[in-house]
Amino acid sequence: MDEREKEKVQFRLMLESEKEIVKKLSESEKYKYFLGRMQFLKYTSGKENLLEADCSGSVCLALLLATGCSIRVTADSLYRKFFTVKNPEKDDIKAAFFITNYDRKLNGRLYREGECAHVAGLCGIDVVLNCVEPHSVLRSLSDMRPFYNAMDYSVVVRGLNREALQKASDEGNQLFGADYEFEQICNAINGER
Repeated sequence: MDEREKEKVQFRLMLESEKEIVKKLSESEKYKYFLGRMQFLKYTSGKENLLEADCSGSVCLALLLATGCSIRVTADSLYRKFFTVKNPEKDDIKAAFFITNYDRKLNGRLYREGECAHVAGLCGIDVVLNCVEPHSVLRSLSDMRPFYNAMDYSVVVRGLNREALQKASDEGNQLFGADYEFEQICNAINGER
């Protein structure tokens, strides 16, 4: 068995054990569970798997594991296309978005005023998975908000538009640069349906 085949088997075994743990949970509870499970992932830009991820990658991965819907987009696309519910209910899938109040350059990329530069999935009451260097950690959103506000970011919590997520996943046109491991998880989940 070659390395890729071994990885496929490992992903299937991991997903089977995770599936057993979360089988009686709602999608929202699964989303929170998987965000919590991602604490201490190594931060790596452009990644989204159970070993390393960036901020939007961790949210996209949690959505995949909780709902079976596969998208891989930026924090700004999550904000504008998928997390559009402005007054989410208590049990909705939610994320916190950090929107720049002026044009700024971060990590070699220019973010325009009003663009979402960071996202953190809500995994508890006032608790988010903050995926930044060197690794992701669970943090209090109340503690993060003043820090980001002082750096001229607006912090907004939004709920998931489940229909928009499902539509994008069905169309398969919202997967931009997903890494091999993410694709393997997608294949394993879709193979289970």
